[in-house]
Amino acid sequence: MKTIQPYRAAVTSFSSAGASIPQHQQSGFEYDSGEYILSIASSPHDASAASNTCVASALSNKSIVIFDSTSGQVTRRIEKAHDGPISQVSFFPCEYGSEGNAHQNNNNHSPLLISASQDGTVKVFDLRTNSSSSGITTKMALPNEQALCVSLGYGGTLAAVGTSKARVSFLDLRYSSGTNPTGALMGSYVDAHTEEVTQVRFQSVSNASGQTKTVLATASEDGLLSVYDPSQPSEDAALLSTLNIGAPLRHIGFFGPNNEGICALTGNETMSVWHWDSAQKVSDVGGMGLRGLLSDAVGKSGSGVEGSSVEYLVGCTWANANCDQDAQQSPSDSKALHLLAGNSEGDGYLFRMDADHITPLRHLKGGHRGCIRDFCWVDNGIGGQRLVTGGEDARLCEWDLSGTSSAPSLTSNHKMGSGKVKQVKRDDASKKKGKKKKFGSPY
Repeated sequence: MKTIQPYRAAVTSFSSAGASIPQHQQSGFEYDSGEYILSIASSPHDASAASNTCVASALSNKSIVIFDSTSGQVTRRIEKAHDGPISQVSFFPCEYGSEGNAHQNNNNHSPLLISASQDGTVKVFDLRTNSSSSGITTKMALPNEQALCVSLGYGGTLAAVGTSKARVSFLDLRYSSGTNPTGALMGSYVDAHTEEVTQVRFQSVSNASGQTKTVLATASEDGLLSVYDPSQPSEDAALLSTLNIGAPLRHIGFFGPNNEGICALTGNETMSVWHWDSAQKVSDVGGMGLRGLLSDAVGKSGSGVEGSSVEYLVGCTWANANCDQDAQQSPSDSKALHLLAGNSEGDGYLFRMDADHITPLRHLKGGHRGCIRDFCWVDNGIGGQRLVTGGEDARLCEWDLSGTSSAPSLTSNHKMGSGKVKQVKRDDASKKKGKKKKFGSPY
């Protein structure tokens, strides 16, 4: 396992409260940077587009920050985007609105962002507006429910929203007048779960004959993961399979050449992989001892990493991590299931998860000072990708896993109220004085 430093680190907000507390009175929860990053999402990649370079971050102060990885700057802030904590953000696909309507994006970068919040609303923001207002396109309210997660399917025309009342609600985002999505509530799945729905995920899948269709996976605090065919007219007809994970679910992700597999991470810090169509479990991946197994793998990797332990799991991804510069495979052939884990010191660990072994790939060191909350991928401009992580220290960190890019100076960029960008020199996290935040999983 190779230890790498961040390619770039950007601070999304600064804490005025933490700065006003004398250092000897600080509890360790105050950082030089302010709000937690709760969720991040990168703009979609399109073959005709130059790259996907924008990252949207939902902060704990209910604002949304847009970061451009090309310039390394925070380019926009949507203050008070919601009245409650923001659960998830996601960009619309590039093809959304491309059939001759007013929202066609000639630059092939999606200008629309959707967000779900515990205030019970789902909002669509038009990022092309340059005014100081939020640029909200439409606002949809769910009656007496919190919106805990959201996913876009069918080219961005349909939104699935998981709620606190164990429902999966569907919002029609097709255009009614050519100017705004309608946001009409089409219906809900009400029998899938008995507790909060924590994850929803649309995914295009293929069968053995090459035919493709869209499925929807839903996961809940009740420990069940269900997969549906949303094209069917009723909930009963749509249900394809139900997987009993056995613990509250926090993260799900499809994997495999045809997305025939699904991985599930739980609040107990366990991971299991399944063949979703047959509802068969492939592996428990270490069971309750997975964190110890991952920590042992780091210790035995010969990387010289000492005193490090895996305390929580962040998420899994089916991707070409581009860690092996000598690999001869094409990007599609070298895709594999990867797991990102971390500890409360801010370290991240990337593992390749194969059927018969776990391979430690990268130790992400010196970027974060708090727990890592979420991650996504952005293009690096030379045909590859960089990993972007967001943490409870308000930092977005870019990681060049291949080590082929020449790193810029590590500066923190923050858009102040005046509209100017203030650049603050970032000291290495290991040299920071004062107490550090100490606890396990951030979830």
